[in-house]
Amino acid sequence: MNSNYQHVLILEDDAVTAEHLSSILVKQGITSVTRFESGFEVLHEVEHSKHPDLILCDLRLSDMDGLQFVRFLTETHYEGDIGFISGNDSRVLDVVQQLARSLGYSVLGGLTKPVTPNQVVRMLMARPINEPAPQPHSIYSLSANQIIKGIRSGALVPYYQPKVDVKDNRVVGFESLARWRDKKTDQVLSPATFIPVAERFGIISELSLTFLKTVLSDFKQFHAFDEQVSVSVNFSIESLSDRHLPDMLIDLLREYNVSPSRIVIEVTESRLAHDRINVLEVLARLHLAGFRLSIDDFGTGYSSLYRLKHTPFEELKLDRSFVQDAVKDNSAQAVIRSSMQLAKELNMEVVAEGVETVEEEQLITQMGCGVMQGFRFAKPQPIESAFNIEWPLHQVSQVESLRTGDARV
Repeated sequence: MNSNYQHVLILEDDAVTAEHLSSILVKQGITSVTRFESGFEVLHEVEHSKHPDLILCDLRLSDMDGLQFVRFLTETHYEGDIGFISGNDSRVLDVVQQLARSLGYSVLGGLTKPVTPNQVVRMLMARPINEPAPQPHSIYSLSANQIIKGIRSGALVPYYQPKVDVKDNRVVGFESLARWRDKKTDQVLSPATFIPVAERFGIISELSLTFLKTVLSDFKQFHAFDEQVSVSVNFSIESLSDRHLPDMLIDLLREYNVSPSRIVIEVTESRLAHDRINVLEVLARLHLAGFRLSIDDFGTGYSSLYRLKHTPFEELKLDRSFVQDAVKDNSAQAVIRSSMQLAKELNMEVVAEGVETVEEEQLITQMGCGVMQGFRFAKPQPIESAFNIEWPLHQVSQVESLRTGDARV
């Protein structure tokens, strides 16, 4: 196997497991494998020596647990990938992975004991060859001043990822995802480097409107697709609290000659945790104006049935974490089934996000969801290539796929 990892560090206090895993890694072409039994020793090693490319950490150690290790690791400015080893309940493994991702790390997944060569191969394939690992959020982000200047100079660019109806291999829509192009270096930055800052300094609304204008200007390149193909745009709760937003959006669409029915406003479920009467009013007005409304990352927040019942959402997007865990996790399958039943009762369309493998596509299809989005079909792409894809879409392999941990406009 042509692995792009050269130095892997194993943190495992069971000598038999550590030796077995080390042997598997060497056979996969890893040139350097280092084993440690103590989390504190690893933290010292990472802080004072050359960083490994990948750390594989057991969740139960003699001196700390996996959650503590991930927290302490942020202080070392580690920039590589992380994978976890566990003999515990899969839900504990999920919590640790979510924590690591929330801190900005590239998480390859988990190995369950007893570890097998197939598990290790799948994990190593989760990171693309020659693709740099995402940087932790705490290491780098744009300043508010840089964002304001960049918004006005055209640094904000949309990438598009198709939503596919797998029953007939038809593109039914695109999600627009915000990226930042540094004009000096031509580097494309993740939204994690600017969205949180824009929200914190109150400039997210200006950013969102500028982004929407760019999306609307791209509509002329949709001629290859059905005229009913829609584009999803993510809006923050801060933007949706502005009671003037519906009028501004209607005026913008009129200016660009785009029908509101072709724009889907996506709202992240976790941000709806607290009712804001202005948000409910704005969502209702957008619905009345002809916009479609979608609740994003469903299953990760705390939406009540009451809120869903009384907010005119037409689309429910299953969070990628449940989709990717469903193949091996009965709990994730239960969440998907219940979410789909809820959507059916509320007359909502379901979209499965983050579909990456044949197995995930087949399972989600068997569970009754026909519209999917993810690297299995196409990764997010800039306008110059997104609408020129030969159909049926090239199905991106796991080796090609890039996990970005998108924050969204």
